[in-house]
Amino acid sequence: MDSIISVFGSYVVWDVNSLLLFSVIFILTADYFKNRQPGSFPPGPRAFPIVGNIFTLDYSRNHEFMTELAGKYGDVYSLRMGQAWVVVLNSNGNSWKQQRRFALSTLRNFGFGKKSIEAVILDEFTYCAKVFKSYEGKPFNPHLFINNAVSNIICSLVFGHRFEYSNKKFMQLMELFGKSLQIQASIWAQLFNSFPRLMRRLPGPHQTVQHMLNDVKDFIRVEIKKHKQNWDPSDPRDYIDCFLNEIQMTTSTTLRWGFLYMAKYPEMQAKVQSEIDRVIGESRQPSMEDRPNMPYTDAVIHEIQRMGNLGGYTIQKGVTIIPNLTSALYDKNE
Repeated sequence: MDSIISVFGSYVVWDVNSLLLFSVIFILTADYFKNRQPGSFPPGPRAFPIVGNIFTLDYSRNHEFMTELAGKYGDVYSLRMGQAWVVVLNSNGNSWKQQRRFALSTLRNFGFGKKSIEAVILDEFTYCAKVFKSYEGKPFNPHLFINNAVSNIICSLVFGHRFEYSNKKFMQLMELFGKSLQIQASIWAQLFNSFPRLMRRLPGPHQTVQHMLNDVKDFIRVEIKKHKQNWDPSDPRDYIDCFLNEIQMTTSTTLRWGFLYMAKYPEMQAKVQSEIDRVIGESRQPSMEDRPNMPYTDAVIHEIQRMGNLGGYTIQKGVTIIPNLTSALYDKNE
């Protein structure tokens, strides 16, 4: 009887060990096939199964460590943060240079770097000084008011007007900005980037960043809507007006690329035309209400705008892009 129990016990132990071994091999194999990338994907440090490079990074000096990785793997490299891939950009590409050139030339037209902006700066700090005086020598934290003053100078250039310190919406945005910057420099941001699907469902400080982004988008949409109501292309008043002009050029460029791709891929052109005929027909003009019913045409338009690569690498859908500003600001080649 003892021998039977001994044999049975050994069998159970062996069976459990086999099951554990099989489970580990299965998880590692599934993780490998799920997260492998094509040969054209940017290089990067070797990632551990499941966790990736989460424990590879030096979070105490994150920006410096990322710059060091650029010296080893190049200006465009990849990191695996848990189940999510991240591509880190470490140099100023042509797109950035074009945006910078446009931004500087536009801002200069409205006084940036010239004496004409001095009046805006002095006027804003007059408002700020009044707030300081209102405390009559009592201790207070000037952080938010200084942020408001600097932001208002930028708003004067971008939106064409400033916001009163009593404007609750503006004050709330400034507070959210400050909190969001602190959160983005913490481990919460790394966890969100590594496990976005899970973290979106969990409470925590990371939810503040998402709320802030949504509020800022709504805030800017209201300003753009106001500008469109009385916009004169021949008389730009501020940065938004100039960007509205650039949007016109971007749209025409997208259309030209659309014609090129339609000519190069006639089978794609035929599918788009078929969907247009089926949904819209020939008796009316298309409208934005047709968009949900035309998924293929919508996808083609997005692909026309998306086509491109970074540093010769192919970036897969769903990969997070992180610009490493430290590398750009301390670039020895610039």
